[in-house]
Amino acid sequence: MTAAVAQPTTAPRPAPARRRRRRTRDLGPTLFIALVLAFLFAPLIVIVVFSFNSTASLAFPITGFSLRWYSKAFDDPEVVAAIGRSAIAALATGVIAGGIGILAALGLQGLPPRIRGAIQSLVLIPIAMPALLLAIGLAIYYNRLGIKPSRLPMAISGHILIALPFVLLTMSAALENFRFSLLEAARDLGASRLRAFWTITFPLILPAVIGAMLLAAAVSIDEFIIAFFNAGNDNTLPLVIYSRIRRVIDPSLNALATFMLLASTLLAVMAARTTANAAARR
Repeated sequence: MTAAVAQPTTAPRPAPARRRRRRTRDLGPTLFIALVLAFLFAPLIVIVVFSFNSTASLAFPITGFSLRWYSKAFDDPEVVAAIGRSAIAALATGVIAGGIGILAALGLQGLPPRIRGAIQSLVLIPIAMPALLLAIGLAIYYNRLGIKPSRLPMAISGHILIALPFVLLTMSAALENFRFSLLEAARDLGASRLRAFWTITFPLILPAVIGAMLLAAAVSIDEFIIAFFNAGNDNTLPLVIYSRIRRVIDPSLNALATFMLLASTLLAVMAARTTANAAARR
């Protein structure tokens, strides 16, 4: 009696009709995501495209490619001064919010989880609060102190309030898996708290600190409402764009908006990559 040899079985291939139904079923979510992305980015794409139009026309079709509107925008002394103020505000916001955020995140790590969660929830209130209320509150506060809203530092203080929750969230996530046993080992070897921080803690979390600062700068560079109520005559770039668009639709405004979009996007991308690298190092 001979033994039967088992033949390998192969899974039946899906029929063409079944494959077509699967493609159709997968096409729905893809099309929906494409429509959402188009809805979100179409206005930005239109601004960028018209910033390179060779004529003053703001209607399709585009007649030609030119950088004349960028040249016109950046030859304006008021625009150059506004860009400088926006850069100063972004730099100050990043440095100050980053410094406060890292100290606050380190302090929160020493608290019990329930208290830490409650404090983090309070810190997130400025994100949920309408920026208009915060701007009006700051204006009233400075007015009660006898300070007129005509200086850039007042707007920077509001930018810090808005950016600080993002910085604290980034730093708290960076410290979530930090090995504090390294600090205990350094203390056992005779290092002071300050030396242990500068030689162990700070170098390990430095990428996250830089990422948080870049994120704070990105939040500051295109902030409008706080500066509108508190900057006074120290106009930042968003205020210059707003004041000019109320008078006339100048094609050079597309160039300024494209420049601001590129600056904030670049800062946000750099912040995301730096934070991701920090997470990979841990």
